[in-house]
Amino acid sequence: MVSWAMTSAMVSASILVVDDDEATRDVLRWVLEDAGYTVTEAADGLAALAVMRASITPLVTLLDLDLPRADGLAVLTAVASEPTLAARHRYILLTAVAPKRVEQTDEICARLAVPVVFKPFDVDDLMRAIALASADAARAVALPASAAQQLRR
Repeated sequence: MVSWAMTSAMVSASILVVDDDEATRDVLRWVLEDAGYTVTEAADGLAALAVMRASITPLVTLLDLDLPRADGLAVLTAVASEPTLAARHRYILLTAVAPKRVEQTDEICARLAVPVVFKPFDVDDLMRAIALASADAARAVALPASAAQQLRR
């Protein structure tokens, strides 16, 4: 096992990896599963929102900024307008875009307490950010299944 892997007692949240690049999703899945996390993937922002709305347990969402169908900014804006999503899940924005583009997310990231991790990222830094988000997500209250079904309507 690699040095940054978490012990199973420390791993408390599932991870949603949202990136349109399959190779990036594959690498993140491998690293996160090796660390003991359960990983779900989405290739675009609309699919990510569907997964988050359907999940009754907390997720740490690794969200790429530059996505098809709904980019990371649109996803975070939707999250901010849905108190359940904002309260239940935690978010980390991953990006390789120009600084000017990232500046467009400053307000929403501050409001939702979303850290920004720039690609290429240091795996240890990303794992620390995930561990912090995971610990915070563990404190989120899972909704009963009936409430989650109402959210999907």
